[in-house]
Amino acid sequence: MFNTKWLSKKEIENLILEPLTEDEILACRKKHSLVPFLDEIVKGTTEPGTGGTAYFHFLNREEPILDCTSQAWSLNLGHAPADVNYAVAVQSQYSNHVRYGYLTPIRVKLVNKLASIAPGQLKDGRVALNNLGGGGAVEAAIRLAYVNSRSGDQIVTFFRGYHGSSLALTGATQQLGLAIRYRPFGIDRWLKTFFPYCYRCPWGYKGGLGGKKDPDCKLECLEFVKQHIEQYHISGVAAVLIEPNQGAGGQIPAPVEFLIGLKKICKKNKIVLIYDECQTGFGRSGKMWISEYYSDLANEDVSPDILAATKGAAGGFPLGITLAKPKLKMLSEAEEHSTYSSNPALMAASLITIEILEKNKIPENAAKQGAKISKFLNELKEKYPQIGDVRGPGLFIGVEFVKDPESREPNNELVAKFLSSALKNNILFGKSMPILKKSGEMMRNIVKIKPPLIISDEDTEEICFRFEKSLKDALEK
Repeated sequence: MFNTKWLSKKEIENLILEPLTEDEILACRKKHSLVPFLDEIVKGTTEPGTGGTAYFHFLNREEPILDCTSQAWSLNLGHAPADVNYAVAVQSQYSNHVRYGYLTPIRVKLVNKLASIAPGQLKDGRVALNNLGGGGAVEAAIRLAYVNSRSGDQIVTFFRGYHGSSLALTGATQQLGLAIRYRPFGIDRWLKTFFPYCYRCPWGYKGGLGGKKDPDCKLECLEFVKQHIEQYHISGVAAVLIEPNQGAGGQIPAPVEFLIGLKKICKKNKIVLIYDECQTGFGRSGKMWISEYYSDLANEDVSPDILAATKGAAGGFPLGITLAKPKLKMLSEAEEHSTYSSNPALMAASLITIEILEKNKIPENAAKQGAKISKFLNELKEKYPQIGDVRGPGLFIGVEFVKDPESREPNNELVAKFLSSALKNNILFGKSMPILKKSGEMMRNIVKIKPPLIISDEDTEEICFRFEKSLKDALEK
């Protein structure tokens, strides 16, 4: 495919593929890196050149690892998917960088495709792309909300939410206490309010399980949020920014009734509603967008005015996407641009990823395999009282560990033991971000099961088997 110009193909292969020495690793970890790393080193897919599997190798570990994290929930098509990588190689022969203001053939195709698959009222709307991922997509959404709103400059966000780690978006994200040693920019712009965590309802309802509200619940939380939006702002509210199903905060789905009510509140008050679907977009919920999942539940359109997405958008390549309903004013060149955000190779990766998702019914597979895993876990709940709640949908699964089912006291210790046992059983799970108190107490008791969406029936059986084995091993420690 390529004829090299300055180096031979062999020289390039050697530079990339030559095995590391212990000295090189130590120098990187201890001497040169400005950021910390996890203990293990990822070598890559178990099937180089083919890829697209749920298994990968850690360096210096013989057995392959079954990945239930999709590497920060991004590899919806598995590790090193060959089709996506080939698309990047094909596009890169012609162009791998253009200035943001130029159209390219691949950008035209991708923008039009995204507009055609956007959910609800966003369909056939407007699209912005970046190479910065979810943070860039969320910031573009907020800038667009400002351009289209006359009601103020505060943005409502929710407890336990995660929207990015830039100096601005750190203020929108759940406060991480001692984990972050500086004060975010613009914290006066964020108005934090309550997210409906039905398993831990402060109004005392106990029947809120699996992301559904207690049958007796009167949505007191929605009234609380309504008062925040309408009465307790400082300088008027421009937009409401919400993850319909919180990811980092603990795999917590908002009940559909809450989202229906929230959309009505925003419409009544002429406030822009933004969904952060950075984790849930591109099939993970069992639908292309979790907005579609909720609209099916509601039997009405609960899609937002603007949607931010990334993660599974491009088979592991970095792409952030902002979708807006057709009638919103556009952003200007000064309001949305960055040097590398018109990268044709990334756009090729996304176009091919979407084609694979649609043609091979990958979201439907996520729904099918996710239902099997969730059913297994709910049955396991009867056997192990330490499993307090199991939440989906699709392959967006959270398992909440508790000390006992009555008190529902978080069991951080069991999560730590479980994850350690799981790695010994050659399976990798994730965990929720820490929720910290000023006293130093921490809540981090949710295990995440979010494998690539292409997992087979056999992979699903293996996930269930290794989950139970790891739990048994952890309880025996």
